[in-house]
Amino acid sequence: MLGNYTIQFLNQNKQVILNLMTAKANEYANFKTLRSYVISIFDWAEELEYIESNKVAKTLRRIKSTKKIQLAEARRDEDFYLTQDQLQEWFSAFQDDLASGKISLKDYVLFYLTFFLGDRKSESYALQWKHIDFSKDQIQLIQALDRYGEVKSTKGNKKTIFLISNDLIQLLSSWKEQQKYELARFGILTNPEQFVFTYIDTKGNINKPLHADYLNNKMKSIKKRHPELTHATPHKLRHTGATLAKQAGMSLEDISEALTHSDTGTTQIYVNTSNVVPMAVGEFALNSLKQ
Repeated sequence: MLGNYTIQFLNQNKQVILNLMTAKANEYANFKTLRSYVISIFDWAEELEYIESNKVAKTLRRIKSTKKIQLAEARRDEDFYLTQDQLQEWFSAFQDDLASGKISLKDYVLFYLTFFLGDRKSESYALQWKHIDFSKDQIQLIQALDRYGEVKSTKGNKKTIFLISNDLIQLLSSWKEQQKYELARFGILTNPEQFVFTYIDTKGNINKPLHADYLNNKMKSIKKRHPELTHATPHKLRHTGATLAKQAGMSLEDISEALTHSDTGTTQIYVNTSNVVPMAVGEFALNSLKQ
C-alpha cells in the first residue's frame, strides 16, 4: 500500500498518504486497525530518528471509517423492517401456534389486524365493536389507549376509515362470536361498546383493556418457541408494512395517509372529516406476498 514511498516523503507530503488511506477507509470495515498500524509505523520511525516528528498522525485520525459506517447504516435500515420472507415466517409461526393451541384466536387476530392496518398498537387496543362495520367491510380508527388503559385521541386527532379484506372480516366475525361466548361464561353480555380485545389482568380482573405491552409480550413468547424468527415488535410491523408496500409500488402519499400521518406534504382539503383509505399498507404488503 505504501511501498512505493519512503517514510520521509510521506511525512512531508501528507496529502499523498491522506488520499491512499481515504481509499482504504472506503474499502475496509476494519479501517481503524489499519490506521493505528500505519500511525504506529510513523511513531516508531520518529523514535528511531528517521523523521523528526510524526506529522501524519493527526491527519490520519481525522479520516472516517466510511465502510464501517455504511455497513452500520445498512444494518440499521434492516432492523427497521422485516423482509417478505421474514414476515412470512412470522405469519407461519402465529398460524402454527394457533393450530396447536399455544395462542388464542384473539392473539392471532390482534397480530393480523395490527399488521394489516399498519396502525399503532394502541389504536388496535382501543377498537370497539361499534368501530367495525361488517356490512360495509370497514374499520374506523378514531381513538387509542394510553399506558393506563384510558381512551385518548389518535395521534394528530386523525379519524380514518379503512376498507378491509374479506379474510380479516371473517377473522373478526369469528373472534366476535368466540368473545361473546367467553364473556358470557362470566355473566358479561357484549354490546357495541365492548372492546374488541381485552384480557384478564394479573389481579384477576376480567374484560380489562389490553396492557400496553400485551402484543409485544405475545410476540416475544412466539419468538422463544420459534428461535429462527427475526426479531420483531409491533412498531417494526408498522415499518414493515410501509416498506414492503413501497417496494410493491404503493405511493408515498397513499402510505402516509394509510399510516394516519398528519403531514403528508400535501394540503388536506377537508378538515375534521374521516379519511377513507381504500387499501391499508398491511393489505398491500400481504397481497405482494401472495403473488
